[in-house]
Amino acid sequence: MSSPGARRWIAHLDMDAFYASVELLRYPELQGQAVVIGGGRRHQPELQPDGTRRFATLRHYAGRGVVTTATYAARDHGVHSAMGLMKAAALAPDAVLLPVDFDQYRRYSRLFKSAVAEVAPVIEDRGIDEIYIDLTDLPGAQEAVGHDPHGGVRAIALDIKNNVKRMTGLSCSIGVTPNKLLSKIASELDKPDGLTLLTHDDLPTRIWPMRVRSINGIGPKGGARLASLGIHTIGDLARADRAWLVAHFGRSQGQWLHEAAHGIDDRPVVTYSEPVSMSRETTFDRDLHARRDRPELTRIFSRWRATCSARATRAAPSASSCASTTSGSSRAT
Repeated sequence: MSSPGARRWIAHLDMDAFYASVELLRYPELQGQAVVIGGGRRHQPELQPDGTRRFATLRHYAGRGVVTTATYAARDHGVHSAMGLMKAAALAPDAVLLPVDFDQYRRYSRLFKSAVAEVAPVIEDRGIDEIYIDLTDLPGAQEAVGHDPHGGVRAIALDIKNNVKRMTGLSCSIGVTPNKLLSKIASELDKPDGLTLLTHDDLPTRIWPMRVRSINGIGPKGGARLASLGIHTIGDLARADRAWLVAHFGRSQGQWLHEAAHGIDDRPVVTYSEPVSMSRETTFDRDLHARRDRPELTRIFSRWRATCSARATRAAPSASSCASTTSGSSRAT
């Protein structure tokens, strides 16, 4: 419980190009290069007799795989997560292609969260590479430092960043604001290795010029509908009348859109929640037919179900069910 009268400070921490950055620790010779994560075992780097490594590239890639993530150098070519590797190959044919290694990514996820907990223990886990942190009641968070009225909480956020770097060798970006909604946006503003602190006074200059889909919770369909009504930026949304939004989107959604545009969000940092789903995806080399390939599909689904059930048991012994599904990139036709 926050102290009465204390200014609320919530941080959102997002690891920078997390999977790719973990791979660069393993292969430091790739620093600064365009690297794409999403290959299979056949794309494992090969150690040469002279001690150097030979890396696969996208140039000769053929298959149905998708990009899991990419370095910032690869993103400069237009490559992004969830893009098909064939399309990525057309944009950046000389980009290095590495296989995914989820065991290693989970290990570094645990490490960076432990590093944060040493400084700020009130953490909401939002996935393998991002968390929310309540900084409100930490010693010094409400204090000014020199001419910086928010210097105390800024110093805490910097301490978190430094501790993550020390324990993992990885950089992260942190947004610090009065709530989760604004902090999620702020953590993206100065990537990579950013630290952005905003108050509600910063809304007109830093938040309102951004596209409306920058608000977490407004997806492609919502963004398209808002655009059809002449609302393209968060500022456009903030200037829209609340009653007008309710008339077009309904009471609940209209009210939320109005509050989100004005940076209003009272959600607490939740330190524990039951996992609601677990997933596993595989990209097949060819389309599988539901009837002709039924024996192979049966083996795959059985293996997935056993893996998922084991994970569910470890995560929550009371879990009673587990579902296996294929993703769009690993479909059966």
